[in-house]
Amino acid sequence: MLTTLVIKDFAIISELELSFDDGMSVLTGETGAGKSIIVSALGLLLGGKSSTDIIRTGAEQAVVEGMFTVDHSHAPAIAMLESIGIDVGDDEFVVRRVIPRKGRGRIYIGGTLQSVTTLRELMRTVIDISGQHEHVSLLDEAKHLAILDKYACIERDVEEFGRRFAGYSALKRERDALVASLEERTRRLDFLNYQIDELSGAGLRPGEASEIAQELHNLSHAEALQDAIKAAISDLYDDESSIVSRLGVHVNSLRKVSSGQPSVANITQTLSEALSGIEDAVYDLRRLDIEEASPQRLEKLQNRLSVIDKLERKYRVQGDELIAYLKQLIQERQNLVLSDERIAELEQEMAEEETWLSDEASELSRLRKSAAEKLATEATEGLHLLAMENATINVVCRSVSQFGEMKASGGDDVFFLLRPNPGEDAKPLSKIASGGELSRVLLALKRALVEKDDVACYVFDEVDTGIGGQTATHVASMLKEVSRCHQVICITHLASIASYADAHFHVSKSVVNDRTQSTITLLNESERVEEIARMLGGTSITAKTIAHAAEMLAQARESSAPKKA
Repeated sequence: MLTTLVIKDFAIISELELSFDDGMSVLTGETGAGKSIIVSALGLLLGGKSSTDIIRTGAEQAVVEGMFTVDHSHAPAIAMLESIGIDVGDDEFVVRRVIPRKGRGRIYIGGTLQSVTTLRELMRTVIDISGQHEHVSLLDEAKHLAILDKYACIERDVEEFGRRFAGYSALKRERDALVASLEERTRRLDFLNYQIDELSGAGLRPGEASEIAQELHNLSHAEALQDAIKAAISDLYDDESSIVSRLGVHVNSLRKVSSGQPSVANITQTLSEALSGIEDAVYDLRRLDIEEASPQRLEKLQNRLSVIDKLERKYRVQGDELIAYLKQLIQERQNLVLSDERIAELEQEMAEEETWLSDEASELSRLRKSAAEKLATEATEGLHLLAMENATINVVCRSVSQFGEMKASGGDDVFFLLRPNPGEDAKPLSKIASGGELSRVLLALKRALVEKDDVACYVFDEVDTGIGGQTATHVASMLKEVSRCHQVICITHLASIASYADAHFHVSKSVVNDRTQSTITLLNESERVEEIARMLGGTSITAKTIAHAAEMLAQARESSAPKKA
């Protein structure tokens, strides 16, 4: 619902702030006073095209702001606001549109910069302006199906259908992908079998490549190691003049002369310990078993390492990772082998879902066609009350014949059509040329949808074009009826419509400091009587006109008052 509208430097409006309540509000005033400017300003808040022509002369920019309240049960608006990060915890949000004389215009929703596309999508769920085609949600044929579903009270059924249809579509995509890759799967299986046989046949062990490399390194140095050990044993122990022999002589000599010489005794003890250590080392050297590097062993190890190196380069993984890669290949082969079974499972599941979806789509079609007849009848009755006695509204529900043509909403397409006169073809609502005629058609439809339409605010412009007398009274009564469930803002020239309003605004134009400007005033009760009298009598307002105006207001209140049980 629109609660506050602020307009600055827009056309002939310098600065204006209006507050709206629920119920029915009307704007009246002389032609050219600026009533349509209000509608144009609202159009900008709905994502309408902007132009620098609307900027007030002498101003650098025009600004339009609107504060809206939204009920948390209004799912479309809440979902849209949440998707763009707007917190609606306090049940209200602000839309601000800035049109500068130079540069690009800016749009803010809840204080954040947004695109005109986002603005349009959001506001389509909040407000309708009848008289400007681009803002009327009922003119969007893509929304007709959802409107009918809401009227038929089958939204939850359609939601469940959509969920099951999405599941079916996922099954179909998986099945189609498996079937489409059948030839590729065969080639892949052959290739996997070759790779698995090759890697399995290699008999790889974890860490094998490192072990072989270490062993080859050891064998390549075996002969030199043997020579070094023999030379060490000889020099240290076996030779007549070995280190052990000579060191033993020196230890014995020092011991004989070290009595009473502690420092010499300590050195002698150190040399004695070194002698024992050398003897132990020689003992260990004699016990070493150095594997000889036989040509056969070297060739075997080199061949094995060559096999591993070839597999590493071929599969582009390290030797220790080849075993894990083999497990991956085996798992992939198993998945491909099982894919034929998976295709059969998928087709069985699809068949079951197709049966359910077909049956449910038929039931949805039956409910929609029944609701379409009722909606068309109610809307047509409304048109007849609005001086369009020969017009007929048709709600066409076309069902597809093939399952493959179904959508997430079922198998139906819905269109609202108007046949203005007998013998003429029914036409889409968007093809209606007359603004007044369009407003009446939309009013009739909205009356029928009054308790089920998501849109919170209706703005009617030109709804009284070409009507008068009893028809105007019917229009007024219908607007009042709609306003019990939705906020209604109506621009009118007819006293019979204005008299039904809960709030009455008067639009006037004046010249201040050689500048034309428009002002809007909320009228009190006596001012309403005077304005109704002006609308009835023009420039000649008499006591009788005043009395008539007061009587008209009283009658409107009486006729629109809730009936007592």
